[in-house]
Amino acid sequence: MSYCLNLHCQQPQNPNDVEFCQACGSKLLLRGHYQVIKPIGNGSFGRTFLAVDLDRFNTSCVVKQFFPQNHNLISTEKASELFKREAEQLLKLGDNPQIPTLYAYFEEQENLYLVEQFIAGKTLLQELEEQGVFSENKIWEILLELLPLLKFIHEEKVIHRDIKPENILRFNTSRSLEKGKHKLVLIDFGVAKLNSQDFASEIGTITGTLGYAPIEQIRGGKAYPASDLYSLGMTCIHLLTQIAPNQLFDPFSGELIWRSHLVQQGREISDRLEKVLDKLVKDLVKERYQSATELLTEISHKSTPNIHPKTHIYQVEKKSLEEIQKTQEEPEKVPHISIIVQAEVEAWKNRQNVAESNEYKRGKIFHNNINSHYQSTQKLSEEPHLNYQSKPLNNVIEFEKKKANLSSTKTKIRNYLKLSQLWKSVQIIQEHNVSINTIAISPHGFTLITGSDDKIIRLWNLKTGQLLHKFLGHTAEVYTIAITADGRRIFSGGDDRTILAWNLQKKTIADRFYSHLGYPYSHRGGAILSVAISPDNETVISGSADHTIKLWNQRNGELLCKLHEHLDKVFCVTYAKVNNTDTAKNHPQNHIFASSSADSSIKIWQAGTCVSLKTLRGHSGGVYSIAFTSDAQAIASGGADRTIKLWDVRTGELLNIFKGHSRAVLSVAITPDSQILASGSLDGTVKLWNLQTGKLLDSLCGYHPVQFTSDGKTLVSGGEGGRILIWKL
Repeated sequence: MSYCLNLHCQQPQNPNDVEFCQACGSKLLLRGHYQVIKPIGNGSFGRTFLAVDLDRFNTSCVVKQFFPQNHNLISTEKASELFKREAEQLLKLGDNPQIPTLYAYFEEQENLYLVEQFIAGKTLLQELEEQGVFSENKIWEILLELLPLLKFIHEEKVIHRDIKPENILRFNTSRSLEKGKHKLVLIDFGVAKLNSQDFASEIGTITGTLGYAPIEQIRGGKAYPASDLYSLGMTCIHLLTQIAPNQLFDPFSGELIWRSHLVQQGREISDRLEKVLDKLVKDLVKERYQSATELLTEISHKSTPNIHPKTHIYQVEKKSLEEIQKTQEEPEKVPHISIIVQAEVEAWKNRQNVAESNEYKRGKIFHNNINSHYQSTQKLSEEPHLNYQSKPLNNVIEFEKKKANLSSTKTKIRNYLKLSQLWKSVQIIQEHNVSINTIAISPHGFTLITGSDDKIIRLWNLKTGQLLHKFLGHTAEVYTIAITADGRRIFSGGDDRTILAWNLQKKTIADRFYSHLGYPYSHRGGAILSVAISPDNETVISGSADHTIKLWNQRNGELLCKLHEHLDKVFCVTYAKVNNTDTAKNHPQNHIFASSSADSSIKIWQAGTCVSLKTLRGHSGGVYSIAFTSDAQAIASGGADRTIKLWDVRTGELLNIFKGHSRAVLSVAITPDSQILASGSLDGTVKLWNLQTGKLLDSLCGYHPVQFTSDGKTLVSGGEGGRILIWKL
């Protein structure tokens, strides 16, 4: 069949052996040897056809016809320029096996034509529509296949500016040998531009496809190698989620919400791929990979395990960039892509985990040395009026989960000292050797919940020390836990930036809190350092290393409010809770909460309106912990300046300063009767104070965090080496 290219022809199909169209009389062969067979595409300024070159033994080719129709003069001239530019770029890039070869560019019968090599295959968009979402393996394969191509294009000073799934063709397997065994080909260079310094300094033409094009192209018409990398990242995200890019943006903030779609689909990807995609699609050009070489080098110089983040690790030899490029030329010798790429991911992730934990972990923020815990307890207080007896306890009980019957064994633990007659005994519960970062006690006082560096939340019987359950769900250190007033739910957060809700009765994850953008990360920018629950059990607040406070509907995880008034990490958030009686439900003080930060301030907030009522300043360093009195008339704070301060909530007046710790105070707690304040410090002591007079009552060998039971007669604190210390009044 020969197809007539006359725009107005009513019957363009013709037999092969005719020279002129039987319907309109137009000449059928272009330049006397390009025979058009059928249309395969249509756009605003032209059409695309499958054709054969009669002078080259009927070799298949693609003919693009430019025909301006119903457009103004300016847009027509610009489209003509882009059409010509595609031909120029294809010629400039030469005979690269992943770019269609240019055969001809000419004008005939008042239309412009471009003839290029025909690629037998389907676009990645067609593949997505037919086969569904792409696996992580396929995404890595796309990156490793296209990054060397972009490296070549950019070195030729060309920016494609319109990378998207419909502009990436995958060869049919049977035809792949024609292109030197490459599988992917980049097409449509119509909006490509030269990347010269002169051109980059000017405002260019706004081109590209919305959703795939970065902000510098859409707003200013500028394009850089990093602009193509952004489009490649958006392409991968589209293929990974099967959600169009224009549905992946939150219009309010301009941020991407693609992770939530993966969660909804019940799918996971490795941390490594997630971080690569995140960096590819950064808004600011300077925050992205600056070149394809940079990303290729990062990928090729790392070693990691199998592709699923929770699977067993397989050690794989590192591969250099040259080896990866070589395997593209010899695909039959390439090991499974998941093994190569995942081997790279684990080494990178191990280094990142160390760096990130150093940034966010409280103990490491304060330069904590665990060995100093015992060393600093040799002299537990400088108060002259306290006469301590430095002898080991004989009634210390240590429960070890490793013993099958969980039977208790009397053990003498050196340096856990009986220092006064006020707190007479201690239980030591231990199942691991990692740091305890947070504790919570159920309202009835029978259950203890702990969160630690090993990513596990543990449920204990506070009376017997028995381990009841392990909650697994966090992917990084757990920094904070809160429990509802009815004791049915707990909420946790940590270095994985995610808030999880847990059902204590079913012992399962009840909910995962999403940001207002749909991200599984409750706080995208930093670790979650504190969570608290409102007195009515309706709202959860969280404080993060990203300097923000967020309020959530605890029933469905919906984000209600975001506060960004602190200038640094938010270490602690807590609600005022007058009491649990019905008459106190509407008490005014039950509608306030407080936050403390590394910016040295404490803020009092109105819960309903999220308005800052008062800012308390007086600490000379970060404020790590705060606690309201039972009537919510006062609030205690502990900080890096080694002091505890007591404040009047209504007036903001500083009521008292408690001094005695030799290092930062990381945790404070107040008994329900507001008589005793406990403080846990990096100096290895837990001190107990008369809240009314400020007098030091007792100094115990312990560690942060600290928490009282609801009757005020039991104190739980952290201990060295992952121990949990239970002190009795």
